[in-house]
Amino acid sequence: MSDGSVEERVIKVFAAFKKVEPSEIKMETTFEELGLDSLDGLNLIFELEEEFDLMVPDDKVKSMKSVAEAVEGIVSLLDAKESGGDSAPSPAVAAESES
Repeated sequence: MSDGSVEERVIKVFAAFKKVEPSEIKMETTFEELGLDSLDGLNLIFELEEEFDLMVPDDKVKSMKSVAEAVEGIVSLLDAKESGGDSAPSPAVAAESES
């Protein structure tokens, strides 16, 4: 999955949530500019979690204050999810190979 597709999907989620055209949402748009309060922000995170089939940890949620930060957070979570799959060795196996 490319960053562009993540960006497009995040923007579509934001646009649907705010009931505006995706073209009105830019990467530099902040949650404040969108008029999102804390409850809106939580609901938006739930929408993103559903869109990308992942869980956004609280510390990541607190760092997301713009569309760009949301995209960066989703990309890093998707990367972690992909690298945490069956192809990654377990910590015990990794520790044994380092000995």
